[in-house]
Parts: sequence; C-alpha cells; structure tokens
Amino acid sequence: MGTADKLKGAINKGPLIVVILNVVVALGAAGVLFYTKLIYKRPAITEHGERTRLASIHASPGPLATPATITFEPVIVNIEPVPQQPRAADGTSQQIEGKLHYSTVGFALEIRDGSKKEVIETLRPIIMDKFISLLGRKGFKELTTVQGRYLLRTQLLESVNQLVAKASEEAARDGLVTNIYFTQFIVQ
Repeated sequence: MGTADKLKGAINKGPLIVVILNVVVALGAAGVLFYTKLIYKRPAITEHGERTRLASIHASPGPLATPATITFEPVIVNIEPVPQQPRAADGTSQQIEGKLHYSTVGFALEIRDGSKKEVIETLRPIIMDKFISLLGRKGFKELTTVQGRYLLRTQLLESVNQLVAKASEEAARDGLVTNIYFTQFIVQ
C-alpha cells in the first residue's frame, strides 16, 4: 500500500469522524440539559430559610478585637520662632513674636486591636522621632489654633499607620491606630 492509498483512506474516514464527534457533543449537551431541567431541583429560597441562614451567620461572629490605648510620655520640643531669628528686646510687641517658643505635648494612641500592642511598642522610638520632627516644624501661631492641633493629630495618625503598615502587614489592613488623644498640650 502506497502513500496515496493511505491518504485516500484518511480522507474517507474524515467525514465519519466529524459525524461521530457531533453526535457525542449533542448527546453530552442533551445529558446536561436533562439533568439540570428534570433531575436537579434547586432548593426553594424562602423567607424563613434566609432568616435562619442569616441568624446562624450573626450568632457565631469571630472573636471581637478589644481596643486599647498606648500612652506616650509628654515631651518638650522647640518649635519654629516667628520670625526665624528673634529680634532684640526693645520693649515693643515685636519682641513677643520673635521669642523662642517650645511646646510640651503628651499623647495616647488608640489602637483597634489590643493584641497588636507589641507592634506599637517595637515602633515606639520611631513614632516619637516622627512626632518630634512634626512638632518641631510647626509654628507658634499654628499650634495655638484648633485647626493646627487637628492638623498635627491627623499628620501623626497617618505617619504612625504608615510605619505600622511597613512593620506588619497583618496589623495594617484597616489601619491599626484609630485615634490620637492629646493628654497634655502646652505651647509657650
């Protein structure tokens, strides 16, 4: 048998293979349709069934995280004088603006999960460094306003959550630190 005879045999079998393949695909589709429409019955969704399902979900929530507070001791920080170089004491009101100023500030961090306290404790020196740098760049007039204190609180909160995110991915999902409370705030 030559190659020409083999080629003719393969050509004659080609349509037969296509017909068999089409029959198998059609039988498979008919089987799936028969099973989904006649044999498989979806459970009916009822109000009672849904209430029972939702009650079981809410009845067994995971362990709730207990918030905690970490207190930082007050620190005394020199703040920017206004103007940058103090003026000589000449008895005018300008002397007060040019004085060197300092601030004494203590704060507490409220964290979402008390079991993550060790993350904050390991970052305590870095947090204090960030806080001192933030506070040192503030001016006297900025810290004596409500908006200035709120801005300082917000900046510190963002900095601490960024530090926590770098240190621990697990503690950083939604931001471990939820609030900052000033326990002492004196500007002189």
